[in-house]
Amino acid sequence: MDDKSSIAQMFTIAKYQFLNYIRSKRIFILLAITVAISVTYSIVMWKHVNPEYLTSNDYISRWVSFLSFLIVLASLFFGGDAIAGEYGKKTGYFLFPNPIKRWSILWGKFLASYLASLIVILLYWSVAIGETYIAKKEIAVEVFYSMGLSFLYLLSVLALTYLFSSFFKNSAISITITAIIYFFVFNIVNSIAMLTGVEPWFSITYAGGVIENVLKDPYPPHIQTIGGGGIKITMFNVPLEMGIEIMLGYFIISALIATFIITYREMK
Repeated sequence: MDDKSSIAQMFTIAKYQFLNYIRSKRIFILLAITVAISVTYSIVMWKHVNPEYLTSNDYISRWVSFLSFLIVLASLFFGGDAIAGEYGKKTGYFLFPNPIKRWSILWGKFLASYLASLIVILLYWSVAIGETYIAKKEIAVEVFYSMGLSFLYLLSVLALTYLFSSFFKNSAISITITAIIYFFVFNIVNSIAMLTGVEPWFSITYAGGVIENVLKDPYPPHIQTIGGGGIKITMFNVPLEMGIEIMLGYFIISALIATFIITYREMK
């Protein structure tokens, strides 16, 4: 089978996987959650935040501060069981023996997951930008830098989620463990880094800080040390270039390992 056929099959897999998100109502559920979050956040912003004392970037950064959570949630929704489900539900017995390369299956699913997640993230961005424009009558160019970085962060987080999914056979276990890693392990690592003074350059959530930091003027200093009461805390703000490099590194490494695993892992 030549590469052109494999690529064509990859897009076919992506098409049917995306249709599966529609039939299962999974995409509509997350869109509904996003709308609920956006409406709630809008009410809070209008009631408790005075835009008169904020720049447009300061105003929209309040929205962006929640974006990392939504990106992880979308990745879990659409990628947490993408590979584990094939082994847990034994559907791989029907899919893998077909004359189609396994990397086509993986990347077809990945494309569908990324597109579905992107729709959710774009909805949130649309509301955030609309609310900011209503409040401040302007949108700074840094907002679009932040948006692009959020798309890159989604790419890296989704790739890592697919990597975790490729290790497990049970969908529920895959989603649960991946959620624990994102919401607890990485946060604990970042907190420990503040106390030890060791920069968490290996943390994907640390890299995601560029999404919000790029909106600040000036860009936050890389390292800040706060002392008091016998405790020294080191605050790290990931530099823009480093954040991009970490996210790209996570995407490339996770994608390569996940592709290797699905190519050689046997159904049992």
